[in-house]
Amino acid sequence: MRESVQKKHNSTSAAQQLAQMREELASIGEKERVLRERSADREVYRYLLDSHRLTARASFLGEQVLNISPSGVSGGSQLAA
Repeated sequence: MRESVQKKHNSTSAAQQLAQMREELASIGEKERVLRERSADREVYRYLLDSHRLTARASFLGEQVLNISPSGVSGGSQLAA
């Protein structure tokens, strides 16, 4: 009788441990998924930031070229125009 109770206890304990291990693996898998998503989000953010920097730099350089005044024109005549 005692042996059958011991076997039932051992099988219940093993089933509980197995269930706990499955929960931990599911939790680890979920954490890995979240970290992969965050990493992908950071990559997209870096890409967009770099793109914005390049666009801003190009437009800034374009404005510098457009705002250069002709060398032969004095400041007074620019105001009159």
